[in-house]
Amino acid sequence: MQIQPGLKSDSSLKKFVLGAHPIIEHFIDRLRIHETIGTYMRTDRRMTLDDDKALGLLIHNILTTPQALYEMQDWLRPLDAEKLGLRPEEAKMIQDDRVGRALARFYDSRHKDIFFRLALRAIKLFDLDCSQIHHDTTSVTFAGRYGGWNANELLTRGHNKDHRPDLKQLVLGLNVTADGAVPISHRIYDGNQTDDRLHPANHKALQKLLQQTDFIYVADCKLATEENLQKLSVWGGRFVTVMPRTWKEDTKFRDQVRRGKIQWKFILSRQNNRKPDSKRDRYFVAQGNQTTSQGYQLHWIRSTQKAEQDEDTRREQMQRAKADLQSLQTQINTYNLKQRQQIVQRIESILKACHCEKLIWYKIDATRQYKRKHQCKGRPKKDSPGELTWKQVYTLSFGVDEDSVKAEEKVDGVFPLLTNLDRESYSARKVLEIYKFQPFIEKRFSQLKTYQQIAPVYLKKSERVVAFLHIHVMALMVSSLIERTVRQEMKKEKLKSLSIYPEKRPCQSPTIFDIVRLFREVERYEVEANGESIIFPSNLTREQKQVLNLLGVSISAYQ
Repeated sequence: MQIQPGLKSDSSLKKFVLGAHPIIEHFIDRLRIHETIGTYMRTDRRMTLDDDKALGLLIHNILTTPQALYEMQDWLRPLDAEKLGLRPEEAKMIQDDRVGRALARFYDSRHKDIFFRLALRAIKLFDLDCSQIHHDTTSVTFAGRYGGWNANELLTRGHNKDHRPDLKQLVLGLNVTADGAVPISHRIYDGNQTDDRLHPANHKALQKLLQQTDFIYVADCKLATEENLQKLSVWGGRFVTVMPRTWKEDTKFRDQVRRGKIQWKFILSRQNNRKPDSKRDRYFVAQGNQTTSQGYQLHWIRSTQKAEQDEDTRREQMQRAKADLQSLQTQINTYNLKQRQQIVQRIESILKACHCEKLIWYKIDATRQYKRKHQCKGRPKKDSPGELTWKQVYTLSFGVDEDSVKAEEKVDGVFPLLTNLDRESYSARKVLEIYKFQPFIEKRFSQLKTYQQIAPVYLKKSERVVAFLHIHVMALMVSSLIERTVRQEMKKEKLKSLSIYPEKRPCQSPTIFDIVRLFREVERYEVEANGESIIFPSNLTREQKQVLNLLGVSISAYQ
């Protein structure tokens, strides 16, 4: 709330910024986040501001204008505190240390039970379809020093998916439904946690949450280890993943493709959601029943767009390899490149780094360079004795192996889907459609790192840092349910788009970012004069009222 004195001594104008906060608070209330946090967190009854309200306020901040905790007071000042679940006297108590201590108590509480209850509430209230669960991990990268790290989750270096191996990280594992990509569970791991060892425990946790074992578990190739797949099959679980290139079945099949022994059958054509203006992606499946040595089903898929990507990638790798080899030609016979073995090692390392071992051939030629060495000092005479010496001089030549390139072109766009689903009930097309939802979990990670700005974290105490990451996932759940609700209602109303983009351009798939931007300028006013108050409610546009109607939020929330 902002107060501006009027022209008369007893008059004033109060401005309240509402934004999208009534919508966010509506979904927080539906999920009963305040009640659930208060149930599993120990709070001091002497405190005038409960921890659940401080953490709920943090969700509002993350989903609208993410800022550091020391800026919370300035961020809250122009807002209507009542629309954020706060009383006017409680809003005065918000400051960074107050929120920080709430985060510390959240970490020390039974926060796993909090998320468990929230997931059950979301599944029941929003009727989420949990028959298909997608799992993946991402790196949460930290810059700066975090001394005295005491949290159970170890901040350390590992395989960084942000391509910053020089920085420390934590690993965030996330499970989302195929019904709207709604997060239903997550876990924060040590920074050096590898994906191949976390799937059994994650599947067990999902079994406890969903009270079933036969849901379809979708993950990347790190799931495909003999131990992991055997455990999931014994438990009655079903899975879809990608077979790693290291399996012998992969090498055998690709050799058959290069020899032209495989027949392909068209199964699907679809638009690329990431590149709507591109050509339609056409998918083919290899004919015949393919299985692994363990008896799992193999569906060999060929994608036209992936074939183009593979070709572009190979061309870039070859260009980089040739550029490095050209640079190496000028360095031969100097320093550590005077021996044939040293030169070969350098060439092999370049080709291996560029994945061009079979695509580029090379040849090292050696010639003798003779030199006469005179024994006396000064300018030698014509008949002065001398010793004839020589040394090896190497030259490098290389080129593209066209036959190998043509052979690799035959396997462009080919990838194997590994599953234990029944082949009669789940055709290759259906298995492919199940796996093609996997990129949507990457969208959730992108939302965490860009829109929600999960890192960098301006906190020093490790417990508060980890708790802050947990609250980010809670905010992600709220935003995902908002997006799912509005899109489902659009389908029911047979609306192809909403005019909520700038200049009222149509939006086919509204996101939380679009909704927050649409309501950013919504305000209400109160004028006090002569002891009386005059209220000027928010003037909502037709598009704003339409979104509120789709989300089930009453217009009175903006009065």
